[in-house]
Parts: sequence; structure tokens; C-alpha cells
Amino acid sequence: MTETLPIKVVLLGETAVGKSSFISRFVSDSFLTNHVATMTGCFFSKNVFYDKVNKEIKYEIWDTAGQERYRSISKMFYQDASVVLLMLDITRRDTFEAIKNYWYSEVKESSPKNVIIAIVANKSDLYEYEEITNNELEEYAQSINAIYKQTSALKNSGIKDLFDQIGYKLLSPDNYEVFIRKTNSRNLIKLTPPKNEEKENDADDDADGPKINKTNNKGKKSCC
Repeated sequence: MTETLPIKVVLLGETAVGKSSFISRFVSDSFLTNHVATMTGCFFSKNVFYDKVNKEIKYEIWDTAGQERYRSISKMFYQDASVVLLMLDITRRDTFEAIKNYWYSEVKESSPKNVIIAIVANKSDLYEYEEITNNELEEYAQSINAIYKQTSALKNSGIKDLFDQIGYKLLSPDNYEVFIRKTNSRNLIKLTPPKNEEKENDADDDADGPKINKTNNKGKKSCC
């Protein structure tokens, strides 16, 4: 029987870098048009099988708001994340500066020490308008020991490759044991609710963060 490892993934970055379109492409292979900005957080999930190691990952993905006024809310989502995707728009240097000057330090301060970080340079289809070079982004990713990938939600480019890299890193012998222990610990807590609170906790048994409506495994989104 195939083992399935649940992994919490959080997308962070400034508004309009394409986080929601990126998730929509990964989960349901569709591209969002006329999308309204995410105000708090939206949940998606997708199971991916990695045949080289005969294991499956259930990605539990949170899309967060990029606006500065929602940053304190976003923090609640990535405190216990196993993977954090720091996304920028290659046509806007300010979105890269925000990662360097805010998002990365916040993640390192508030997330588990073994969190996997990826720098995601989105909108690679607009390369003729880029304000950050690929070399500059690669050097920065190497300096913080992060995965780096250019992606395009519009063209469906780089997204599968990114999750292949993330997946095989999670499932490497050293990391896999760490994340299995983390999952088992989380499940143990869920199985022992406080006395007289079973009914209130039933609705929250699957929650990894703030209570927001979720999706099923088919990849339909819950909000936004």
C-alpha cells in the first residue's frame, strides 16, 4: 500500500504576483482570469505520486493575502508550514525586494527550522519586461539555501518541475523521517481532544491553521 505524506505548503509574496493563478494551474490545470485578490487565505489540496520512491504526498496548500495590512494574518498560516513558496513577479523588482527585506526573514523567524523554502519567479512568459535577471535570482536562492524555479501559470511552465524538486527533497531519506514524525505528532494531538470539547473539536480535526472552509481532494477551491 502506498504511503501518503501530508505536507502543508504556504504561498507568500506581494499582491498580484500570481499566487492564486499558480495554485489553480497546479491543482486543476486551469488559469484564473479576472481574479479578485485574496483577502485572508484559501485552501487547496492535491495528491502527487512520486514513482521513483513509491510514495505519495498530499499537498495541503494555503494561498495567502499579499497586501501589507494582512501580513499579521498570513503569519498564522506559515508558523507550522513544511514548505514555503516565496513568489515574486519577474516584471516588478519591488516584489523581489519584499522577499529579501521582509518575507524571508519573517519565515525564518516564525517557521520550523526544517522548513523547505523555494523562490518562485512567476510570470516568466513576460521575460521581455523582466526587472530581475535569472542570474540574480539564482544567486539569491543559493545564498539562502532555497530551491529556485521560474514559472508561468499562464503557459503552465515550471510548476510541475518545481513540485517534483520539492517532493523528492521531502521524500529523501533524511527529510522523510523528520516529516513523518511531525505528521505522527500532529495526528496524536488530534486524537486526544480535551474533555468535554469533542463536539467543538470535531469540525477542526483536519485544520492546520486558522479555520477556513477547505476543499476535497479533487482540487476545487473553497474561496476567493
